[in-house]
Amino acid sequence: MKVISVFIALICLVDISALGQTTSVSGRVFDGSSGKALPYVNISFQGTPVGTMTNVKGEYSIETERNVGRINVSFIGYASQSIPIQKQVRQKIDIALEAKSFELAAAVIRPDENEKENPAKPLMQRVADAKPLNNPALIPAVSYNFHERLQIDLNDVPEKLPGRRLWGAFGWVWDALDSSDARVALPLFISESIGTVRTQNKPRRGEKRVYAARATWLEDGQSTSSVSAEFLKINLYENQLLLLDKAFTSPLHDRGNLHYRYYILDTLLINERPTFHMAFVPRRRGEMTFEGEMWIDTLSLALTMVEAKVSEGSNINYIRALRWKQNYELIDDHWLLVRQEDVMDMAITNGGLGIYGRTTNVYSDFEFAQKWPKEVWTSKRDMSFAEGSNEVLEEEWVNLRPEPLLLKETNIYEMADSVTSMKQYKFLTGLIYGLASGNMLIGNIELGPWYYSYSRNAVEGNRWRLGIETSNDFSRTFLPKAFLAYGTKDESWKYGAEITWLQRKTPRLEWYVSHSKDMEQLGMLGFFDQGNVFNSALSIEGGQQNLAEVRKTEGSFLAEFGSGWNAFAEIRHREVVPKGLLEFPLPTDPDGNATLITAESTLQLRYAHGEKFVSGAFDRVSLGSRFPIITATTTQAWKGIAKSQYRYNRYTLDLEGKLRFGPMGRVRWNTTGGMYTGTAPFALMELQPANETVISIQPSFNLLRYFEFVTDKWVRASVEWHGEGAILNRIPFIRRAELREVVGIKGVYGSWDTRHEELISLPEGTSGLNGIYAEAVIGLENIFHFIRIDYHIRLTETVEGMRDGSGWGGLRVGIAVEL
Repeated sequence: MKVISVFIALICLVDISALGQTTSVSGRVFDGSSGKALPYVNISFQGTPVGTMTNVKGEYSIETERNVGRINVSFIGYASQSIPIQKQVRQKIDIALEAKSFELAAAVIRPDENEKENPAKPLMQRVADAKPLNNPALIPAVSYNFHERLQIDLNDVPEKLPGRRLWGAFGWVWDALDSSDARVALPLFISESIGTVRTQNKPRRGEKRVYAARATWLEDGQSTSSVSAEFLKINLYENQLLLLDKAFTSPLHDRGNLHYRYYILDTLLINERPTFHMAFVPRRRGEMTFEGEMWIDTLSLALTMVEAKVSEGSNINYIRALRWKQNYELIDDHWLLVRQEDVMDMAITNGGLGIYGRTTNVYSDFEFAQKWPKEVWTSKRDMSFAEGSNEVLEEEWVNLRPEPLLLKETNIYEMADSVTSMKQYKFLTGLIYGLASGNMLIGNIELGPWYYSYSRNAVEGNRWRLGIETSNDFSRTFLPKAFLAYGTKDESWKYGAEITWLQRKTPRLEWYVSHSKDMEQLGMLGFFDQGNVFNSALSIEGGQQNLAEVRKTEGSFLAEFGSGWNAFAEIRHREVVPKGLLEFPLPTDPDGNATLITAESTLQLRYAHGEKFVSGAFDRVSLGSRFPIITATTTQAWKGIAKSQYRYNRYTLDLEGKLRFGPMGRVRWNTTGGMYTGTAPFALMELQPANETVISIQPSFNLLRYFEFVTDKWVRASVEWHGEGAILNRIPFIRRAELREVVGIKGVYGSWDTRHEELISLPEGTSGLNGIYAEAVIGLENIFHFIRIDYHIRLTETVEGMRDGSGWGGLRVGIAVEL
C-alpha cells in the first residue's frame, strides 16, 4: 500500500501545469449508412481558425498548441458534429456522419441515396451468430501459463519540473523520461507474476496459481498480482463487460448494430488466413462503448486481433484514456487469447500530472479437457501463491519468462535498486508515507495517526491522543499498538493496547488481543469513529453529548478457508458507564445510574465468492465481489462470568450486493435481520444506526439522533440506485458537468419488548420501535468528481422530539471517490 500512497502524494505535491504541449487528433470519416469514406470533410478546433479537410480516403490529421477541448466536423449534406477531445495529447478518433434529408415539394432527397446498404452490418450479425463457436470462455476445460507485467509511469511531466532543486540527490532519475507515448512519462514501478491458470465449466471452477511474483519498491509482488488479475478483464464475446466497475457494451453484442457503426476497411492475410479489417465507432457518444479496429477471420468469423479504446465522452472519473490490444490464435480448433496489452491514463485533473498504468499479459502452453481430475487442483481458492513465490532469483526469472523484458522495463528494476540504496531514500519515503497515511515514521516506530491526535466533544472537552505502533521493518508478523488519551473537561485518562499476530497471509489466519478504556458512541455506524477530528468538527448536534466510557478486553481469531469462506470467533468482556447526558436509570431508583457488565462470545461465518483484496503487511482493502456477500453471526452473553450481569443471545444475518443494469447504472443494496432472546438493557441491544454530522452516511439513518430507537427484533434494508449519468448525460449543457444521479430508500421494521426495561429504564429521548421507520434520499454525486450532495426525506410520521428533517434540515454532504 505504501507505493500507492507515494504516487498519490507525489501527484498532489508537484506542479500540475503542463503548458505549451500539442493537441493532435487524427482518424477517418465515414458515411454513417454506407460506410463509404468521405473526402473533403471540414474539421476544425472549436473556437480557433485551425482547420483541415479529409483526403480522398477520408483520413485527416490536425494539431495545435492552443487550449482546445472539441473539434467541429461539417460536410455539405451531412449533420455537423462537435466532438470532445483530450487536451495536449495525440489521439485517434474515427467519425461517422449522418446524412441530412432535404424536402423539395413531394420529393425527399438524401446524399448517396442510391448507395447500397453498408455491407458491414450483415457481416457483424453473422459474427454475433457465430459467437458460441468462438468464445474461449465456453471451452469445457482449459489450462495455460501466464506472464503478467504491470508498469506504472508518472506522465504529463511539466517541462521545468525535472530541473527543480527540490529533487536534490534524486535528480538523476529524470534522465529516464520516455517520450514514445502521447504524454512524456517517467517509468517508476514494475511488477511481474508467472504461473498457471486452470478453469472448467461443469462444475464451474477456476484457479490461478502464482509460482513467481515480484515488484519494485515492495517486499513481494503478491498484492500487485491480485490487482493486475482484476485490472482489465475483456472478453468481447460477452454482450456486456464489467470494466472499471462500469458496464460497457461490446462491439460483438448480439444487437451490436443498435450500438455501433461498422465499416469494412480492407481484407488481408493474418497467419496465412484471410481476414476482414474493420472499424467500429459508437452510434451515440457519451455511452459506455468502445471505438477502434478489429480483424475478423473470414472462415470462422472469429476475432484474430483488436485495437480499441474507451469511446470519447464516456463518463469515467480520473480516466483520461484507456486503450487496449488483443491477439488471438487458433490452437487445436479453439480461438484463444494469447496476448493482451492495456494502457490506462489516469489523473486527478484532465490537464495535469497523471499516471500511466500499463499491463502486458502473455498466455502460452494451452491444454484442453472435458473435465479436470481432482488431483490437478492445488487449492480450493481461486488464487493462490506457491511457497517461496516472492523469493525467485533473477536467473530463474530469465528462464521462466516466455519473452524477455523490454529495455525500459529492465531499467525500472535497475533504477529502483539504485534509489533504495541511497541514504536519502529512507527519509523521503518516511515523509511521503506520513503525509499519505497520517503516521509519522521514526525508525521502527510509527506515531499517529494525526487525525486522532485532537478532537472535541461535550463530555471530554478538548481530547488529546497519542498513538504508537511498530512499523513493517520491525515485524511483518506481529503488530503491537498502544494509545494514551486525556480529556481536559472530564480530566480523565484513557488508554489501550493491542497486538495482532498474522500467522498466515494467504489464506488469512489472524489472532488478535486487546485491552482498553475509552469513550465510545453507542449506535454509531459509518464514516468516522469516536475521537476522530472530523467527527467532532462536523457534528450538528452539540458535540456528542451521549457517550459511554467502555472498559473492554477482547480476543479474536480469523481464519479463511475454502473458496470465499471465513470464520471469526471472539470473546469479549465490557464494563459500560454512561457519560454526559446518557443515563442508564434503574427502575427502582430513577436518579441512579447503572454500570453494565457483560461477558460475550461471538461466532461468525462469512461467504464472499470471488472476493479480491489489496493487502499491505497487515491491513487489507477489499476490492469487492460480483456476487452477494452473506454473513451469519451469533453472540452469546454469559451471566456470572467475570461479574457479567446478563444472559442473552443475539442472532443476525447480513446480505449485501450490487446489481448492474447496463447503461442504466447500478443498484447497491444491503439488508440485516436479527433478534435477541433473553433479557438485556437497551444499551446492549440493537440501537438503530444514526448520524449526528453533516456528512451523508449510507449505512445510517441520517435524520435520526443517537439512541432514538432501540429494538430487540428487526429487519433493516437499504437500496440505492446510482444512475451514473443515465439521465443527466442526455441533457444538453448538464451533460458536460458529468453529474450523476442517486435515488435511495432505507428503512427498518422492528419490535421492542418492554421486559428489557425491568433491568434498565429507557432514558428520555429513547423509545422502543414497534413498527416501521424509513427515509429516502435524492442526490447528486460526482460534483468535481468527488463531492456528493444528498437531501434526506423522512417517509414515516414525524413525532414530537424528533429531529426536523424539513427544509434545509435534510441536506447532507458526502465524499464519494469513484471512477
